[in-house]
Amino acid sequence: MANEITDNNLYEVILIESDDDFAVFCPGIPGAISQGKDQEEALVMIADAMAMAQMYPLPGDDIPERQAELREMGKAKIAELVEECEEERLEYYVCEATPHLISPPVSAG
Repeated sequence: MANEITDNNLYEVILIESDDDFAVFCPGIPGAISQGKDQEEALVMIADAMAMAQMYPLPGDDIPERQAELREMGKAKIAELVEECEEERLEYYVCEATPHLISPPVSAG
């Protein structure tokens, strides 16, 4: 099944609440940053950002060993962000998300 969610495509993300919206980061995928007006929209937007970042990886980031390394580094970065949020008394949520495009890319031609 193509859309099946497995451990290989679940990533930890962190949502940080501000007065107006939620910023959301997926440190396990370089470049996967977004925001939304509420938690639900932020999770949809980060899933799209994650999928887009995976479509255009940095050189070497598409190698399975590097992806595993990035995933572990992402977990460590989320732990750092949680600590910072707690120190600054910011509202935050740690969730899991899977890369998913909001709409398929448009092909030229």
